[in-house]
Amino acid sequence: MSLFQNAKVGTKLLVSSGIAILLIAGMIANQQISSRQVDEANAVVGREQTILNGVVNAELALARMRYAATRMNLAQTKEDADTALATVRSHFEAGWNGLEQPIALAMIPDVLVQIRNGLKDYTDTSEKRAAFVVASFQKKADGQITAEELSQALVGSAADSGKVADATATAIDTAKKNATRFTAGAKEALGATVARADSVALGIGLAIVLVLVLSAFVLIKSVGQPIRAMTTAMRKLADGDTDIDLAQTGRKDEIGEMAGAVEVFRQAAINNKRLEQESEAARIQAEQDRLRMTTEAEAAARSLLQDATSGLATGLRRLASGDLGFQLNEAFSSDFEALRHDLNGAIAQLAETMRAVAGASTQIDTGTREISASTEDLSKRTEQQAASLEETAAALDEITVNVTNSSKRAEEARKTALLANESAAQSGAVVANAVDAMQKIEQSSNEISNIIGVIDEIAFQTNLLALNAGVEAARAGDAGKGFAVVAQEVRELAQRSAKAAKEIKELIRNSSVEVQNGVRLVSETGDALKTIEGYIVTVNQHMDAIATSAREQSVGLAEVNTAVNQMDQVTQQNAAMVEESNAASATLASEAQRLRELIAQFQLGGAPRQSAAMAASPAHRPVASPAKRLAGKVAKAFSGNAAVKESWEEF
Repeated sequence: MSLFQNAKVGTKLLVSSGIAILLIAGMIANQQISSRQVDEANAVVGREQTILNGVVNAELALARMRYAATRMNLAQTKEDADTALATVRSHFEAGWNGLEQPIALAMIPDVLVQIRNGLKDYTDTSEKRAAFVVASFQKKADGQITAEELSQALVGSAADSGKVADATATAIDTAKKNATRFTAGAKEALGATVARADSVALGIGLAIVLVLVLSAFVLIKSVGQPIRAMTTAMRKLADGDTDIDLAQTGRKDEIGEMAGAVEVFRQAAINNKRLEQESEAARIQAEQDRLRMTTEAEAAARSLLQDATSGLATGLRRLASGDLGFQLNEAFSSDFEALRHDLNGAIAQLAETMRAVAGASTQIDTGTREISASTEDLSKRTEQQAASLEETAAALDEITVNVTNSSKRAEEARKTALLANESAAQSGAVVANAVDAMQKIEQSSNEISNIIGVIDEIAFQTNLLALNAGVEAARAGDAGKGFAVVAQEVRELAQRSAKAAKEIKELIRNSSVEVQNGVRLVSETGDALKTIEGYIVTVNQHMDAIATSAREQSVGLAEVNTAVNQMDQVTQQNAAMVEESNAASATLASEAQRLRELIAQFQLGGAPRQSAAMAASPAHRPVASPAKRLAGKVAKAFSGNAAVKESWEEF
């Protein structure tokens, strides 16, 4: 146990993991072996299933061949016999090809070969029987044999085929039993293989679980618990507790190395505590020195500050009394010298600003007088413009009414064209429904013709059955004479039904031709209506464009009328604002005078800067009103080349 405890952690993990890996490798090997055995068993099952499928296909082919052979009794011509024989051959080929793979896979293919040979023998006897049936019917037709002799010949020809079919059926039963038995054995072997593989896998899995549990227990005892104790010791050391017991320092693995490192940390923590005590004493001495030096510096700063504040107080008292022509010429200490220069600059800048305000007040007085004269002239012209705008608004109202009436008439014309378009569309729909009805009639005629064809085919089959019944009645002798008479009557009824069906089919064909002609004429009528509908749609589009244009003109004139009315209102508001501006300019002149009086209270220390008042700019040349030009264009658009009387004053 001491040897395992001193082993490296990686070695411990390698040993426990190696055992688990060996067990997992054994499980994988068992899985591969079992899988290969299962594949072999599945191959055997698949082979036997393929053989069984081939035998079942051969049995089905034999049944179909026997059914097709019975139709030879109904053969009237060589073509009927050949058709029945071709069916026998096709089923023979299917059964023959279906046994090719099972014969190649079978361990003992003798029974399967016997089945194939039986199918071939049955096909050969069927060929001979077909030739005999045709020859016998030909002899009966020539009068060489009677109906009874014909029936006996047919029965005799079927005897050989029945023997071959019975022998083949017996071989098929034997093959099915063998294949079923072999398949059951293969499935039992497959089940046993799967059960054995599951048992081995379960045992290995339990062994793996046991090894993992034991490995976990050993690792917890040898690694987990020492690491937990080491963690507790390191946490105490981090909290400052250096009195810890490290019992793992004697181990040779990673745990012992970690214990040695923690011991180094513990010694370092002890040294750090000693160094902290020494640094705390040095810090207290430095703090005492800093406080002494700070007290001395504060006393010197208070002396310099007192000298600077006395000079600033003198300058601020003169500034409060309105004197802006002085400067602080006495120098301050170096720390406050910049403050003295800033105050001198601010006083000089304030004096310059006050002189500029005095000059500006003079200019404001001159400007307000010019504004007052201009606003009075503007008021007169604004009143004249308001009267002209009122006349323009009345003229635009009349034009708007005329354009609105034109728009309504164009809209009514467009609605009439829409109604015509809807009528044409309804006519086209009626014609389309007529075409569909004619096509349905044509389709019904074709279905009736098909039904008549089926009736004709049923009559033909009834004729054949009646013929077969006559043959059977002939074989029965005197006892079947009455049945032969009935069979003859049935044949005659079948022949008459076939004739009537052909006549009905011909009448329906003629009706179908006439219906096709009707469909063609109705389709041509529908094409003509679609052309008319296209012309109506074109006319409707033009009317719609005219109506849209009229509506847009009406809306545009309404907007122009609204704009002119708004201009009239704005002009009236401008007149009122001009009056207010005139009153405001007078108030501004009085305020400028008061501002000059206030500035005169300051001592600026120099001659005030006078600025000549800006001369009023010459009056601009009047410009023709844009509303006047707009009224002229609208009048020309709605009244030709008639001259429009100018009634607008230039603004």
